[in-house]
Amino acid sequence: MQRIICGDCLSGDTWAKVGLGGQCARMVFADPPDNLGMKYDGFDDKWKFSCDYIQWLADVAFMGQVHGDIFWFSYYYRWAWELSFELWRRVVRPSWHATEIRQFYWHFTFGQQQQKDFKNCHRPILRFMRPGTETYPDAIRVPSARQLKYKDRRADPKGCVPGDVWEFPRVCGTFEERRPWIPNQHPEALMERIIKFSCKPGDLVIDMFGGSFTTARVCQRLGIDCISIEISEAYCKRGAAELGCEVE
Repeated sequence: MQRIICGDCLSGDTWAKVGLGGQCARMVFADPPDNLGMKYDGFDDKWKFSCDYIQWLADVAFMGQVHGDIFWFSYYYRWAWELSFELWRRVVRPSWHATEIRQFYWHFTFGQQQQKDFKNCHRPILRFMRPGTETYPDAIRVPSARQLKYKDRRADPKGCVPGDVWEFPRVCGTFEERRPWIPNQHPEALMERIIKFSCKPGDLVIDMFGGSFTTARVCQRLGIDCISIEISEAYCKRGAAELGCEVE
């Protein structure tokens, strides 16, 4: 089941359309714009004051962790220090005993080249999870170094669960999965790891920023229900045509 809701992910009216009825989705994912002046349809990606942007990011994180058993929050590394304080005040401290928080890093190749400083090759991803939530680490096992490099017979034949630094290439313009209508997108392989760890077929995922609808495509392939929220009507129409659903 795929649904696309055209609206603001911080709006109560939008969440009323989602229709959780006081329950939580299995997983919520958010990859908000980075305040870098990207040309998104229906959203101004250049805030006059960065403090207002940080407040908005914290609002997104608060809304995501409220509505999901597991909430994954991808953000731009430059805002890590400012955001950490606001997240502590708004999200972490009020739910200290009700939420487990862990930091992951997406390390990517094809980073933008720099001439005067080191280029950025990672993106932080926070995971908020309710204690006791079931996860599926066996679904994301990969061959271990003991298996591949050392041929060690002691290695688990099932492979190993990946660490907290994940290496996937950025989605370049020549990639088949690239959707040219939007400035950037997360790779499907990255989203597949997150979704498989968090969900089983039939569970519900909510993507707060549908954008390229990468999350929805991966969910559709895995037999997982997905509700995509997207503020741009143009993006919604493109996503609906691809996924075979209607825009609400």
